[in-house]
This record gives sequence, C-alpha cells and structure tokens, in this order.
Amino acid sequence: MTLDLLKRLLWPSGPGAFRLWLALVVVLHHYTRIELGKMPVLVFFALSGFWIQRMWQTRYAAARRPYVTFLVSRWWRIAPMMVLSSLMMLVVLAALGLWAALASITSDAPRQMFSTLFGLGYALLPARLLGPGWSLDIEMQFYLAAPLLILAVRRQSAVIALGLALAVQALGLIVWGDVVLTTFLPWFVIGMVSAQHDWKPAPGLARASLLAAIGVTAGVWLSPWRALLIAQDAPQWAPFNMALAMLLIPFAMATVQRRGDRTDAVMADQSYVVYLMHWPVIVVFRQLGGLVTGSSFGDLLVFAGAVCALSWAAWRWFDRPLNRLRSRWVGKRLRQREADALPDATKEDDSSPLFA
Repeated sequence: MTLDLLKRLLWPSGPGAFRLWLALVVVLHHYTRIELGKMPVLVFFALSGFWIQRMWQTRYAAARRPYVTFLVSRWWRIAPMMVLSSLMMLVVLAALGLWAALASITSDAPRQMFSTLFGLGYALLPARLLGPGWSLDIEMQFYLAAPLLILAVRRQSAVIALGLALAVQALGLIVWGDVVLTTFLPWFVIGMVSAQHDWKPAPGLARASLLAAIGVTAGVWLSPWRALLIAQDAPQWAPFNMALAMLLIPFAMATVQRRGDRTDAVMADQSYVVYLMHWPVIVVFRQLGGLVTGSSFGDLLVFAGAVCALSWAAWRWFDRPLNRLRSRWVGKRLRQREADALPDATKEDDSSPLFA
C-alpha cells in the first residue's frame, strides 16, 4: 500500500494524487524555506475554477435554491477543518509559551473569529493563526462570485474570458492592489474555461508539462541563481512561481480528465487536511530548533511522521464524517428539487425511489 502511494505521488496523474502532490510542495516550501509555496496555490486556484464550473452545471444548478445550496456546501467543506486547525494552533501557542503571538491574535478576537469561521477577510488579518489560510479567503471570495463568473465564461469565448480576467486583475491591482480575488482571478478563469470548453491536453503535452516544471526548478536550484528559490520574502518569487504554475497547467488539466479510484479520492481529501494540518507541526518544529534549511534526515522523518499521523487522524475522525454529512445534505436538496417538479400525488408517496 505504501509503495503504491509513493508511485502515485512520484507521477501524480490522478486528480487526487496531483492535489496531494501540490499540498506536499507547500509543506516542502514551509519546511525548507525554498520559495515554491505560491506555485501550488495558483494551480489549486485553476483546479478550483475547473471543478466549480463543472459542478455548478452538473450538480448545484439542479439543486433547490442553487446559490444558497452551493454557498453552504462550499463553506461546509472549508470551515470545519479551518476551525479545527486554528484551535490546534491556539493550543500550540499556549503550550510553547508564545504569549506575544497569542496576544496579537486575541487582541482582535471578533475579527479573528469571523474570518476563521467564514474565511472572508482572513488574508488581510494583521496576524493569522494559519500561515496557508490566506488562500482560503480567496477561495471563499471566488465562491461568492462563482455563479456570475460561470455565466460570463459560458457566454464568451475562451480568449475573451481570459482577456477580461486579465483586465479585471490589472484594474484591481491599480485600484486596491491587495490580497483579494481580482489579484488571482485569471487562474480561476483558466480552470473555468478548461471545463467549459472541455480542454483535454494530449498525453505528451501533459507529461512535458510536469517534466518541464520539475526540470526548470532543478535547473535553477543548481544554477548561480539559486537565491531565486531561497531568498525569503524576495520579489523574485512572483514571476518564478507564476511561470512554474503556467508550465503545470496542462498536466493539471489532464489529471481532472481521469477517473480516480477510492485511494485517489482519499488522497484528494488528504490534500486539504495536509495543507492546513502541517502548520501546527511546522510551528512546533521551528520553536524546538529542529527546522532549518539543511535539517537532518532524522528531523525530516520525525516531521513527516507527525504531519502524516495528525492529518490522517483529522481526516478519519473529523473531516470525512462531516464531508459525508455535507454530501448527503446536498443530495437531499437535489431530490427536493426533483420532488417539487412532480405531481402532488407522487410527491406524497414516500415509497418512491426518489426518496431513497
């Protein structure tokens, strides 16, 4: 089983395996301080655009009160793990005696609680419990605007849709230039356009996409420009990470065309859990002095074991049960919509398979 998982991650051609692979790149970024953390987030946004475009048209649009069902479902998918991870971080800060950091969080408790529960505004908090949590704020903003964006993408050609997204991005950067949806809108639209026009990258293009991204990263790492990857908070990260994300788009859009099996579905769920749950472990390791660039192999094994154990437990006993409840709730809303369209006599027949 372990060997199979390693094979899937070495060449993550399944939709779930690729998402977990991206999450692990984020973990690698935080563990080694190599500046690769924004690339997987940008690709995540493109994948989110693809799945939301497809799910709205094939699932949510058929639900009772589609927009409300959609928003509640997406919030339900994101919020519980975000709240759990935040509570764990509060425990970690208190246990490590990081009172200054804890005070900066609790000094603005209402705003912290609102943004943690609903995601909105999280990226703009002066102090955040979860380092990777800023991207969830962008996701929630995308969900709020998704139906309008879906309609726009359906009515425009791919070129016009992408051009408009770039124009909105440029205008947003000029007007407010902050961490908001418009800054990342083109990445979502790339995925939405791919879904709308059923783009299926050729296998050769998909393979070249992943190999090129890995090759460019390795080449820069071995080159005199290595500082481009490891300079903290340097402006160079932006063009480099965006270039890598663009290289990976064909591979990403090829993975979503594949049907994943049960293991792949678990890996898809784990991608979100790992994305959040590695952060408390990172903070503990940094405070204990066991997390610096060039850490020993033993440190890496302990760190990886802690992340895996914590993520698996959170998924097994928290995320998976709640996600199943969410899916059943959405399914019930779909059946209610179908029931509303039936003649009254049929709607009263609870033995109908419609109510199964």
